Amino acid sequence: MNELILDKKRFLKGLAVSIVIGIITALIIIFVTTNQNTWISLSYINKKYLFLAFVLMAFAAAVNALRIKMTVEAVNEKITFTEALKVYYISNFAGGITPFFSGTLPAQIYLFNKNIKNKMTLGKATMVATVIPLLKTLVFTIFTPIIFFSFKRTITNYTILSLILINAAILISLFFLFLFILAAIYPEKMIGIIFKIQHLPCILKFSKKETMSHLFDKVIQEIKEFHKSFYLLKENWIKILLSTFYTIIFWGTFFLIAPLLLWGFNLNFNLSHVLVMQVIFYFILPFMPTPGGSGTAEIGFASLFSFFVPYYLLGLFIGAWRFTIFYLNLTIGATVLLVEIKRLENRK
Repeated sequence: MNELILDKKRFLKGLAVSIVIGIITALIIIFVTTNQNTWISLSYINKKYLFLAFVLMAFAAAVNALRIKMTVEAVNEKITFTEALKVYYISNFAGGITPFFSGTLPAQIYLFNKNIKNKMTLGKATMVATVIPLLKTLVFTIFTPIIFFSFKRTITNYTILSLILINAAILISLFFLFLFILAAIYPEKMIGIIFKIQHLPCILKFSKKETMSHLFDKVIQEIKEFHKSFYLLKENWIKILLSTFYTIIFWGTFFLIAPLLLWGFNLNFNLSHVLVMQVIFYFILPFMPTPGGSGTAEIGFASLFSFFVPYYLLGLFIGAWRFTIFYLNLTIGATVLLVEIKRLENRK
């Protein structure tokens, strides 16, 4: 991850791929859905709601920085609000240019371990970077079924599809939650599983024994560090509770962006529809294979919202939504990263 973050060519290439795929997909949707009514509707757009959507995105970023700061403090380490905001934007950028958002976690680990004033050990950095998405998983796992079944009557047109998507996402999330608990509370059992995996014929067949032995030894060492850090979380459970609270505030704010854009387009809609569709969408978004979900995110969101957004406004709505919640953050993240790279280069 160190090389990826400091290699301008690699991250600019990833940025270009993510943006090109997303823009092409959005333009196709806009082209297919645009007609005479689209141009007429443009004159009735309420810019106040669009501006408020941008303000809420800035507020969401600040809340996320507080969440990061609180989680770091839960393992008895220190990080400033500015550093936490930098971690948010850079790791968000790293996830946005990699398939399955896979760059987010290693970017955070690198930044916590190498790039903040009070550098953490690798074990603590891994713990913090893992806890942050797990809190999101926990919040979604608890609230998704509650929200879905509370508004079940309002989404009868696609209840079966929604149930399948939610159940699949919850099962996958619970699996990762199980691995976290196993590594944190029962490291010896996790290490036992790793030993068994290490000696599987397929692993030995495709990799050198010395290389795999070194890799698995490193993983086992990190699990032990992870286990030690977990007890710090238990001691500072109030800060973890506050971090969970910030997670709820962040996603609550994030889910208001789409309704604000819809109000900006002067559309009447059922708020529960919009909330439920976003919960489903953001639960499955990390499993989309394109960089930052580009292309698949636009198509998926358009499919879900086509039930209640007029056809002639669907393309414009998707374009405005994706720019506000993704490409704006991606651009800020790229800028912050370039500044950081220049700062590190000047040090040499």
